[in-house]
Amino acid sequence: MNLNQSEILKKWDVFPSPPWVVELLIEASNIESNSLSLEPSAGFGNLAIAMRESGTILEVIEPIIELQTILTLQGFTVIGSDLLSTYNLHNRYHSIIQNPPFSQQISHIKKAYHCLSSGGRLVSLASNTPWQYNSSFYKQFRHWLTTVNAQVEELPWGLFVNSDRYTEVECCLITIDKL
Repeated sequence: MNLNQSEILKKWDVFPSPPWVVELLIEASNIESNSLSLEPSAGFGNLAIAMRESGTILEVIEPIIELQTILTLQGFTVIGSDLLSTYNLHNRYHSIIQNPPFSQQISHIKKAYHCLSSGGRLVSLASNTPWQYNSSFYKQFRHWLTTVNAQVEELPWGLFVNSDRYTEVECCLITIDKL
């Protein structure tokens, strides 16, 4: 990790996807070569690089200006700075793979679902928070997941323990195929 990356990690709520998380997300995606895909929280590009290597046509979104610059220099097409406010994405993508900010994960998962085209797949890392609390907000989200036939897989503890940014947050993998 270089000094610039270290400064960004201290300043922003960024938890880069380590290689084992990238592999897990890509494996679950069934990403198709030459299909249009989105990485809506691209960060330093770890997941985006793996998506591009799969042969997909990729667009990325990233809120942090410094990271937008890094992504552009890596040859990515940055189409916005915030998934939730980027327009004209409805029914656009065949694949969306994301490690969204956990503080906004529900909004990001729902918006990403609406950006999928029919037959598309959303693969999202998420914290286990919606299953740990019983507020109406989390109950509504869990109900919504059942209405879209989401598959939710609890992941082993420690996904980010040995990563560039340490956290003990328990995670799950959400996969949704849009009919």
